[in-house]
Amino acid sequence: MPVAEILIGISLVKASASAIKEGCSAAKSMGELAGDIDALFEGNKQCQKARAKKSGMSLKDQLGAGSAAQEVIDARLAKEALWDARMAISMRFGPKAWDDIVVLQVERDKEAKRLAAIEKQQRLEKRERIQGIFILIASVVIGITIIGIVLAVIYASQQVPPPAEGAR
Repeated sequence: MPVAEILIGISLVKASASAIKEGCSAAKSMGELAGDIDALFEGNKQCQKARAKKSGMSLKDQLGAGSAAQEVIDARLAKEALWDARMAISMRFGPKAWDDIVVLQVERDKEAKRLAAIEKQQRLEKRERIQGIFILIASVVIGITIIGIVLAVIYASQQVPPPAEGAR
C-alpha cells in the first residue's frame, strides 16, 4: 500500500535526520554517521518510489480526496529533513562534505543499477542455455522415437508371412 510505504519512508527520513543532527552535535566522525546518512537517502528513495508508483485507481484517488495533502506534506518534510542533515554535516565537516556524499551516493546507485543489469543479463543467458539443452534433448528423444517406430514397422513387416497365392 503506497500510503504505508510513504509513512515508513518519511519516518526513516525523520529518524535519520535527527540522528545525524545529534551525531554532528556530539562530534561523531563521518564514519560513525555513515549508517544514518545511508538510512536518510534510503528513506527519501522509499518516499519517492511510493509516491511515483501510486496507482490512482481508487475512488478517493480519482476524486482527488484521500492522502494527496499528506503526500505533499510528507514530501516537504523529507526535503526539510534532508536540508537539516545537509546543514548539520556542512557545519561539522565543511561545505563540500554534503556535496561529496551526494556524488558518492549517485555513483553507488549507478553501480548498483549496472550490477543489477549484469545479473539480469546473466540470468537470461543461463535460461537460454538451459532451454537450448532442453530442446537438444527433446530433439534427440524424438529422433530416437521416430527411428524406433520405423525399425519396428520394418521388423513387423518382415515377420508377417506373405499371403498365400492360391487362397483367395
